[in-house]
Amino acid sequence: MDAKERYFQKIRKQNMRLTKSRKAMIEILENQHLTFKEIQRELANRGFYNVSTIYNNLEFFMDQKIVVEIYINDTKYYDLAMGNPMHSADSHIHIMNKETNEITEVNSPDIFEYLSNHKAFKDLDLEYIRIIISAARKRK
Repeated sequence: MDAKERYFQKIRKQNMRLTKSRKAMIEILENQHLTFKEIQRELANRGFYNVSTIYNNLEFFMDQKIVVEIYINDTKYYDLAMGNPMHSADSHIHIMNKETNEITEVNSPDIFEYLSNHKAFKDLDLEYIRIIISAARKRK
């Protein structure tokens, strides 16, 4: 089963509506980090124009931990989270290349393990860890 189908199945299993616009949004976000305007443009190319539907679907997906919202350099991006081999909705590391605006995901369970076991969290229930790194190519 491919990644998109896992998302579709999660929605169906929880007896939630898998509308055409939700399917399209999942397909658009697969393997990409997109801003709202980019999502809106891609959905418009597929015949979905209702802005409030896009907002409602994003909110629904975030509530279900299917999509996460990340802020990089004062810009909000959306990223599929569930079943992503590079991260989950609760554990994210993203590196933003300042020169190209390319976002790379890093999967490093040992970093999350180290942080979650840190003494600062001794009396706290840790909800999530999201790390954003801004970087540029090393100068020689």
